[in-house]
Parts: sequence; structure tokens; C-alpha cells
Amino acid sequence: MSAIERAGALRSPAPALLIALAAAAIAFVGSPLPGGSAVMLAITLFCVVLWILNPVPPAYTGVVCIGLVGVAFSADLALVGFQSPATWLIGFGLLIGVATRESGLAAWAGRWIVARAVPERWRDDPLRAYGALLVALCLGALAFALLVPSTLVRVLVLAPVLYEAGELFEDRDARIGVFLGPLFATFYGASGIYTAALPNVIISGIAESLGDVAIGWAEWALVLFPVMGLARALLVAGVVFALYRPARDSAVEIPATGPGAAGAGERRMALFLLAGTLFWTTDFLHGLHPVFGAILVVALVFLPSRGVIDFSAAGDPDYSILFFLGGVFAIGEGLSETGFADLAAEELLGAIPTDGSLAVALAFVFGATILLNLLMEGLAVASVLTPVLVSYASAAGLPLTPVVMTEALALGTYFFPYQSAVLVAILAQEGVEARDLIRVTVACSLATILILLPVQFGLFTLLY
Repeated sequence: MSAIERAGALRSPAPALLIALAAAAIAFVGSPLPGGSAVMLAITLFCVVLWILNPVPPAYTGVVCIGLVGVAFSADLALVGFQSPATWLIGFGLLIGVATRESGLAAWAGRWIVARAVPERWRDDPLRAYGALLVALCLGALAFALLVPSTLVRVLVLAPVLYEAGELFEDRDARIGVFLGPLFATFYGASGIYTAALPNVIISGIAESLGDVAIGWAEWALVLFPVMGLARALLVAGVVFALYRPARDSAVEIPATGPGAAGAGERRMALFLLAGTLFWTTDFLHGLHPVFGAILVVALVFLPSRGVIDFSAAGDPDYSILFFLGGVFAIGEGLSETGFADLAAEELLGAIPTDGSLAVALAFVFGATILLNLLMEGLAVASVLTPVLVSYASAAGLPLTPVVMTEALALGTYFFPYQSAVLVAILAQEGVEARDLIRVTVACSLATILILLPVQFGLFTLLY
């Protein structure tokens, strides 16, 4: 049974189903929205409640969502997620993960990192060894964000290595922490690096075209990276350490030396990943979506006589997660097409005071973005909300740069897997259960809001 299946097999779905149906009925009957928007909102709330309460596998709810949208609207709208490159990037990424593990590269890289990250005097102490490894991996994952622009790609490449590194610990909590901590560091820390998260680029691009403001890579890094890049990665490590850490009497097998020279399979797999990384880091030259880099790597790893695994292994991954993602994209597109997204954005921003301080206005912008992101996937929110924010900033006389950056920070702050394709990709990995993913997501987001966000708003006030 896969992690996705186990997540929904723990309790009876009846109570959660009744809550979801009640939420949908209230939205449909009590909403003043036009017919199409009310129906789409009802479908959205029904599915979101099921994804949050998790009484059934998320992929199953995704299938139901696709069916409901198709019946209520059209097949084209229901299946829009399967036209998205992000969906297929995750699918091909699952194959890359299988190849990375089967080739031996994941185990070799995991041992290599562990041997260098944990001081020799701590190798017999599971708690200290775990803490040192967690911090080193989180900082390394953040540095990886400087090299590979796509967060999805980084997660799919790092996941097999982190899984193998976690296997050195007997304690389950330690394995979860070693796996999830660095993935969240490269995901959440991406807010501080302009090219490391797609919402950053989309938001700034829309703002530049509408608001006559250009935010460069260096300005983005200077303003955001110290707090929302480096400090956030360290905060993630601290939060994960507090939630998941090994018992002092648990077993740990930290190798005294490195794994030695890589074998032929490991070297070929590393070269294939290097080819993919070269493709991803040169997107400013060719302009192709990262999914084509993933296709390149998959074609190489399955290459007859020169690859690392046989093509029959293509059936090994659990592809059901793609139905989850398909449902998420159908909801985002449906809310946009029915006009609900535009109306919600305008109503939310209408509650923001125009005569308060910059910090107060930014706090309201952050909150409005978070609320809208509870219903829609992050990229859909960016495309809908950014034009409204540009108009709001102009009317209120606010500097546009911190407003745009605040929206990007909010779109890098999530609570549930359905909100982001990256979280969906993490959930698809072996050994990950929905309850652990939601726990870490909520804890890291709340810690960011309570600890780092006030510091960042203070920095905005000083600079702008």
C-alpha cells in the first residue's frame, strides 16, 4: 500500500464527507454569486474539505473533483490540469527518482554527504548526528536553489538522496526529518531568490508590465534573501528538529569514511542529471519549460544498453498523485473562468486600509493573498491577484516593490498540499504520509509568519 493510500485508510470517511457536503451546500445556497461561480465554489469547498480532513486518498478526491467539474462545466475545463507542463514534470520526475535510486546514485550521494556533514565525535550520538546532518542538508538544499531555478525539479532530484540518507537512522522521526527538512528549505527558502521560485518571476513580470517597476535579481536578494532565504532555511531546520528527532537510545549508522569511488551506474546517472541541470539552468537561452529537461533525463536513463535501468521500471511509481494535481488545476482554472477569483481578489483588497502605515498595508496584502491561496493553486493566485495589487498600490500611493515582494512571500507560505504542485510532488514520494507533510507545512508557515515576517516588514519600512 502506498503512502497516499495509507493516508486515507486510517478512519471512516463518513463524518468528513458530511462536513464537505455541508460546506458545499452552504456555499451554493447562501452565496450571492452568479450560478456558475456558486457551483464552482461549492465544488471547491467540497474538495478542499476532503483534502484537509484527508478521510480518503487525496488522489481519489482529485478524481471526484475532475468528474464534478466535467459534469457541471465541460470536459475541457475538467482536464485542464493534464495539459499543464507542471503535471507532466511531476510524472517524469517520479521516473527520475526511480532511476536515481535503482542506479545506486541516491545511496552513494547520501553516504557521501553524511560522511562530510557529521563531525566524527558526534557519529555515535544519534541526536547530535541528526542535528548536524539536518542543518547541513537544509543549507545545501538552499544553495541548490541558486543552481536549479525550478522548485519542482529540485524536489524531484533531492528526494531520492534524502530518502537514502534518512535510512541511516533507525528512528522513524529522524528519517522523516532528514527527508522533509531539506525539501522545505529549498522550497520555502526560494522566496528569497528571484529565480528560485516561479511565482517570483510571474508576479514581478506582471507588475513590470502593468506598474512600470523593474525588480532585479540583486535587489530581490538584498531585500529578501537574508531573512526569507537564509534565516528561513535555518528556521525550517529548527522547526523540523523540534517536531521530529531521534530518541537518544536509538541506533544510527554514520559511516566513518565516505562511500569510495562511484561505480559505473552511479557515474552515468550523475552525468544524466548533470545534463538535465544544464538544461534547467540555461532556460534563459532556450526558453523551454523544465519538463523538457526532465524528458531529456528520462530518455537518457532508459536508453537501451547505455541507460541505468530497464524501461519496464517505468511502471513502478505510483502515478495516482497526478489525479490529485489534475483536480487542483481544474479548481484553479474553474474559479478563474467563472469570475470568482477576480471578485474575491477585489473584495479582499477592498478591506485593506489606504491610510495606514506601510507595514499595516503589507500585512493586509499578505493576509489577502493567503486567504485566496486557500482556494486556488499559487500560480493561479499570482495571475489573478497581481493586477489588482498593482492598481491598489497605485491608488493608495504605496511603493510597488514591497507590495509585489509581500505577495511573493505569501505565495511561498502554504498550509495544505493541494495549494502547491511542489507539495503534491513531495507527497508523491516514497515514505511520505499526508499527516506528516501537513504538520511540517503548517508549523513552518506559522513560524515564518510569527517570527520572520515582522522582521521582513521592518526591513521593508526602512528601505522603502
